[in-house]
Amino acid sequence: MYYLKYRPASLAEIDNQKRQEILTKIFQSSDLPHAFLFIGPKGTGKTSTARIIAKILNCEQNQGKKKLNPQSCNQCENCLAIAKNRFLDVYELDAASSRGIDDIRSLRDQVSYAPTRGAYKVYIIDEVHMLTKEAFNALLKTLEEPPSHVVFILATTESHKLPETIISRCLTVPFQKANLVEIRQSLLRIVKGEKLKVSEATLDLIAKSSQGSFRDAAKLLELAVSTTDLTEKAVSSLLKSNSQVEPEQFLKLVLAKQTAPALKFLQDYDSQGLDYSWLIEALLEELRVMLLIKKGLIDDSQIGSIINKTTLSEISRLMKILLEAYQLTKSSPIEALPLMIAVVEFAQEKV
Repeated sequence: MYYLKYRPASLAEIDNQKRQEILTKIFQSSDLPHAFLFIGPKGTGKTSTARIIAKILNCEQNQGKKKLNPQSCNQCENCLAIAKNRFLDVYELDAASSRGIDDIRSLRDQVSYAPTRGAYKVYIIDEVHMLTKEAFNALLKTLEEPPSHVVFILATTESHKLPETIISRCLTVPFQKANLVEIRQSLLRIVKGEKLKVSEATLDLIAKSSQGSFRDAAKLLELAVSTTDLTEKAVSSLLKSNSQVEPEQFLKLVLAKQTAPALKFLQDYDSQGLDYSWLIEALLEELRVMLLIKKGLIDDSQIGSIINKTTLSEISRLMKILLEAYQLTKSSPIEALPLMIAVVEFAQEKV
């Protein structure tokens, strides 16, 4: 699979420049945090970055040094073993399937022992928000007094479900959805490695359809390679048949107050298991552009007639409603609900 084969292997290969800079500064400091908390949507590189950190901590070139070289060599025995998931001092726990207190107690019993091969024991806990209350309490005791040879890396897509006591004991690193430039960079790495012939326009199509996820972009490229040729027309057809959504079409329905078709759109969207936060972000970006066009600050003929039929007041109102829905999406037991309510609210509200 492309997304596994071409996942970043060092800080230099991380496509997000800001994240590179944050982590580089951390490792150039002599004060190393004992626990990291990675917060962000799926497919943004949390697990890949955790493994890169494990390499930096245990790379043979960094042994015995207070200030670590943030670029692991990727050639020593330790780096190679970590890359192959065979390094005894790196432990990965998926809290979605191993969420109970027994798993955390077992982990807690292990941390006091010295590393077998490397300088640090690294515990990577993915989807940490899935732990039970009892498991969180057990983890907290370990985070309060960790041995100097242990580093925890916690990753989550839902930070609002974490106890504040856990968050306060970690260095938080945010993982935002990737922008189009970053997605293209990751795709170009695959294109070069696989010696593919693909146009910039085709790459842009795939990047836009990935919803800011490096993983999804790699999967879409692999799907295109395995099922069709890589022309812009063929890939465009594939993406449409693969049920990729068009936020612009949904926005037109909402602005026209066509409630039933808009809710049907959301029903179809929900059945695909796609990300509602991304959809709301895309809608807000479209509305932002419309607002600037209305004020004469930019010119964009691609918006079409919808811009002429929509008032500034309507744009402003819908932006406020969507911003509220965006916040509620993070804590709603039914992810689709806040946006469904927003659609109905906008249609019923009188100017």
